[in-house]
Amino acid sequence: MIELDIKDRKILYYLLQDSRQSLKTIGKKVGISRESATYRIKRLIDNKIITKFNINVNTEKLGYATINVYFAFKNINPEIKKRIISFFVDSKFSTYVSLLEGNYDFQVELIMGDPFEFESFFDKMQEKFYKYLILKNVIFWIRADENNYIFLLNDINDKDKYSSWSWGQNIYFIDSFDFKILSELYNDSRRPTKFIANNLGSTVSIVNNRIKKLIKNNIITQFTINVDWSKMGYRWFHLQINLNDFSKKNLIIQYIRENPNLIRIMKGFLSVSYTHLRAHETR
Repeated sequence: MIELDIKDRKILYYLLQDSRQSLKTIGKKVGISRESATYRIKRLIDNKIITKFNINVNTEKLGYATINVYFAFKNINPEIKKRIISFFVDSKFSTYVSLLEGNYDFQVELIMGDPFEFESFFDKMQEKFYKYLILKNVIFWIRADENNYIFLLNDINDKDKYSSWSWGQNIYFIDSFDFKILSELYNDSRRPTKFIANNLGSTVSIVNNRIKKLIKNNIITQFTINVDWSKMGYRWFHLQINLNDFSKKNLIIQYIRENPNLIRIMKGFLSVSYTHLRAHETR
């Protein structure tokens, strides 16, 4: 485990909120010089605490749905487990893959666009691993509140600042050039606009205007970073709550929000069978 002082933790906090802001701005917020901020960020990268500078994209507005699929293992061995993990990690549908402890052994978050293409992917998974995976649950997310990693700070003045996402947004159509810009920023959110323009054979002003438009239309929701939390001694816990008494819902949510280690609250529809993903009517 790597111990970080409060200045490093503040740097992580501000990069999680906006990884594209200038080093001078970050230094000013943390109370250090630009040069010190540069050195500390490089050290966080070298120590593999910061693993990537990227962006959060509102895939809902681009016509994609997000689902989480939960499995239990059966007849498993290390080699088969490795094959299963590689299958999902290498898939273009996966946003993250994780091993779990508790009621489930394995979780995959998937982005679903074309239903027939996605069905083909799921069928392939079933054919390859039906002997080793038991499908336990599928959750379709409809709402989320994202918190701002306030546990990194000594004070919690920002505890009421969180962003919200909800299902059912109007689809916003973007062209291939916008997709290329998103790809450039996803690979490195700190990539200079001039560098992106040169890569795409365009101009700085055109790329700048496109990025501003993607932000204004809520396609790019955040410039952020990926953090290896295990290097700092943190573990992720995913708590699923099913309510029998809905009159207590708001009290429970408010209580959970008081926890400074809260990352997000998500609401979803639960499906317990793959056959629910698609249905045919016959007459």
